[in-house]
Amino acid sequence: MARIEPVFGGISSEIENPYQPGDAQLIDDDVVTFSKPRILDFSGRISLARFWLIRVPLVLVLPCILLAFFMVGLRHQLEVLLIVGVTVVVPAILLDVSLLVRRARDLGWSPVWAILHVFPVIGFVITLPLIMLPGRKAINKYGPPNPPLSTLVKLLTALLVVLALVTTTVLIAYFPQYHPQAIYEWFAHALVQAYR
Repeated sequence: MARIEPVFGGISSEIENPYQPGDAQLIDDDVVTFSKPRILDFSGRISLARFWLIRVPLVLVLPCILLAFFMVGLRHQLEVLLIVGVTVVVPAILLDVSLLVRRARDLGWSPVWAILHVFPVIGFVITLPLIMLPGRKAINKYGPPNPPLSTLVKLLTALLVVLALVTTTVLIAYFPQYHPQAIYEWFAHALVQAYR
């Protein structure tokens, strides 16, 4: 018969509390946390949907604003028109660069690639993936992704796009002197007159 001896190493001197929380890790490292999106910010990322949510109204509303300034009588004062143009166009360019930089980060690219869009041929080739490819859903070295958009926000964006297109069409139809060719001829004539 085998001899049974007590084992003292297995007895704990501390009494464990059965009600204390366990040591298991409850948060998985792959769980995605979302970043808070901001409009004019050069840090972080922006999803493809949010990019188009901001970009489409920018591209459609900006010409409407400039056309409205033409129609209210600023066409006779080139200095005022240039000041208004600078105050509208410069923030739009900053917003555009900000959006493209954050799109590049969303794809995991360096932000330098987004700045190259100012060059004519290379910019077009580089900008196409930025405006078409969806970003990574996981956290990358530039931060967490944006939260998904709700259906209501998507519908309101579509409504804004339709409204901007209708407004532009009505303005051009109501004021035929503001067709693109007429605006180009007027602006070229105004520049010639300004430098005489």
